[in-house]
Amino acid sequence: LSREELAAAVAAVGEKPFRTKQLWHWIYHQGATDFAQMTTLAKPLREKLAEIFEVRKPVVSREQTSSDRTRKWLIKFADGNEAETVYIPEDDRGAICISSQVGCTLTCTFCHTGTQKLVR
Repeated sequence: LSREELAAAVAAVGEKPFRTKQLWHWIYHQGATDFAQMTTLAKPLREKLAEIFEVRKPVVSREQTSSDRTRKWLIKFADGNEAETVYIPEDDRGAICISSQVGCTLTCTFCHTGTQKLVR
C-alpha cells in the first residue's frame, strides 16, 4: 500500500489519521507482519486490526544466475501478480533494474516484468 492507501484504510475503520504514521513505521520501517508486534498500539486496536487486515511480504518465487553472473529474482505478490528484479554486473560496476510495478511498458528483453501488460 502507498501511504495514501494506508491512510484511507485507517480512516475506513474509524481510526484517527495519526495511526497511519504508526502503522507505516511498524510495517515499512520495522518489517512487522503481525499486529501483535506493534506494541505502541493499544492491545484492543491491535486485535481489531488483526481481524480486518493482513500484512504480508512478497516472496521470491524464483532466483536465477546466468554464466555472465547476471542475477534475476522473480517476486510474487499476495494477489498472484509478479515482478522481476535484475542485476547485471560489469567489470567495475553493476546495473540493477527493480520493477516497482506489475507489468511494464519498456519491454526490456532481459526482464520478465517487461513481458507483461502493465497492470499497476
